[in-house]
Amino acid sequence: MKRTTILLALAAFAQAASAQQLSNTTFDGDWVNCYPWEAGKAVSSARGTQPAGWCISNVSQSALPIVGEEVTPGADGTGKAVKLMNVKASIGSNTAPGYINLGTAWATAETKMTSVRNADGGVFGGLAFTYHPDAVRVTYKHDISGGAENMSVVAYLWKGTWTQADVPSNTAVGVFSWGSATKVTMTDRIHNILGKSHLTGGAVSKSADAELIASVEYYSNTAVSNWTTQEFPLDYKSDATPEKLNIVIASNGLFDDRSTIKANNSVTIDDVELVYWHALSALSYEGATLSFSEGTTSYDLSSVDYDETKLSYTVKGKAATATTSFDNANKVLTIRVEGEDIASNPTSFTEYTVQFKVAGADPVVVSSKTYPEDLYVTIAGQTADKQLANVLVETLDNDNINFVLKNFILAIGDDAIAVGNVAVNDIAVAKDGSFAFNGGIALTAGDDPSIPEDEWGGPAITMMCGGSVPVQLSGQFIDENKVVVYIFIDIASVVGYPVDVHLGYARASMAVNAAAKYGTFCAPFTVAVPSEVQAYTVASADASGLLTLDEVEKVIPANTPVVLFAEAGLEAVDLFDIAEEGTPTAGLLTGVYEATSAPVGSYVLQSIDNKVGFYQVAAGLQPTVGANRCYLNVASEVKAFFFDADDATGIEGLISQNTQNNQIYNVAGQRISKIQRGINIINGKKILK
Repeated sequence: MKRTTILLALAAFAQAASAQQLSNTTFDGDWVNCYPWEAGKAVSSARGTQPAGWCISNVSQSALPIVGEEVTPGADGTGKAVKLMNVKASIGSNTAPGYINLGTAWATAETKMTSVRNADGGVFGGLAFTYHPDAVRVTYKHDISGGAENMSVVAYLWKGTWTQADVPSNTAVGVFSWGSATKVTMTDRIHNILGKSHLTGGAVSKSADAELIASVEYYSNTAVSNWTTQEFPLDYKSDATPEKLNIVIASNGLFDDRSTIKANNSVTIDDVELVYWHALSALSYEGATLSFSEGTTSYDLSSVDYDETKLSYTVKGKAATATTSFDNANKVLTIRVEGEDIASNPTSFTEYTVQFKVAGADPVVVSSKTYPEDLYVTIAGQTADKQLANVLVETLDNDNINFVLKNFILAIGDDAIAVGNVAVNDIAVAKDGSFAFNGGIALTAGDDPSIPEDEWGGPAITMMCGGSVPVQLSGQFIDENKVVVYIFIDIASVVGYPVDVHLGYARASMAVNAAAKYGTFCAPFTVAVPSEVQAYTVASADASGLLTLDEVEKVIPANTPVVLFAEAGLEAVDLFDIAEEGTPTAGLLTGVYEATSAPVGSYVLQSIDNKVGFYQVAAGLQPTVGANRCYLNVASEVKAFFFDADDATGIEGLISQNTQNNQIYNVAGQRISKIQRGINIINGKKILK
């Protein structure tokens, strides 16, 4: 598997072909004598050969055989490869690892006869380098016939300088006493840059600008019998510009304990490449489904108008760059992503194209959703009972919507008109989900199979309105499952009144009887207190039948039941808003949103003999609490609760006067022959019929 040279930083070797290139990455170029480095200099006797531009970990001592050698053929059946081996010394029990790198390999040990101590080694230095590769790609085989053991692929980029004093740097041979290794000051030792512990050497210092910018460490003890190509992504820890690079590939675990090295294990490598990504990792267009995949470079959004503010993408590649161009005539967007190596590698780019809508094409429906919502119709000041309506919303390729209120029924008193569909097309939707329309439409027949086609009144109403029905519409999407809409349909010329439609809203009716002056109210949304009304929560109820009220000023919070007082009363008014979650309880009051039978023992607001108060509910005599009304929920033996002390004293007095069995009295103290509607006092107990 042979490839051309890869763009890198300026090579430190004289044979580099040009700036920012790494030579001999396929190992098919020159191989040169290997002169091991010891005690600060290269020895004069060659120990095997190595590919030009690379350094193999051969040492000068003849007791340690060659650990790296040229083999043929390479991965594609031609050329050369490098075999790196763990080799046992001919003297003693030491085993030397085979590794190759772009810096300098070194080893140290002290011997006495056949004994060895202070064995250590590794690499230091590297190439001058200022680029930002995204990964290292290696083609390799791994032989672990000597026993399970890691191979290593380690690459790192850095800036500045690490310095370590007193590093033993050669093999010192002794016969009757231990050899003493020469100590040197070492620059950019791999252990120091990567923060690894080391066996030998003194204090470590670094320059003020020293920084590890990116690295990758890969270890595997899996045997690989056939040539395998693998990519090892670099992990960038900094956005700084590198100054140096090194790549190390070893037949052992590079930082493992030396005692774990297994003789006869090897790794054979070919084609060591630096990879510069030039792709997108994400691509989207607001409001449209694009289904991005990195390997797909062509996309069709021909139903969508191009708006560059809606385009979003993410570049894959540490230093890759992207540019966009738009062919306005053909409505084609091109995104060109170039790798950092584009100047020397003209093929280092990827182009993505997106086809947008060509001018003149009609909007196309790209998705649709039906919303089941509550609907209230108000005509001539009267609101009909709640209906359940289905709203069809179609999303168009221009991000607008078609709105259809399907099978609309207009209720007028006991009568009803099957109108049909109220449809408005191509409505713009704002970023907050709101939309509006003001214009004329045609009402069309519905599709409810229970209504004969000729009974839909919409077409006839449209005709009587001169062919166009004036409609004002405003709405908003609350979330993906809810929409609220207000529609004003001006068909006064046909039925005498315009029509108000509230769709998706909750309804609450507020009223105060003029004679009673008191009422109750509860709504699932916030309501402003009318100027002629006071609103109160019930804070407490005492044993004398007197209620303590707390005034609610300005607004009644959602789901808060209250007592209303209006000196002149309040005519019924319908209120509409978006319902809020919550339980309608506050103080001693409980509200209801649907007509409900009052619980036995609760108290319901009534006016009996001109005494307005909350009267206790007896079993079998449970009045209905209307929608948006409240009852008093308190455990008490008191038969009624009032708003002023005089009423409370009067009724308690009546109750205490009537104790004869089976004698029935009204609240005025008059004996009656049978139970009447309202409050009855039987054997001293107040009974509500």
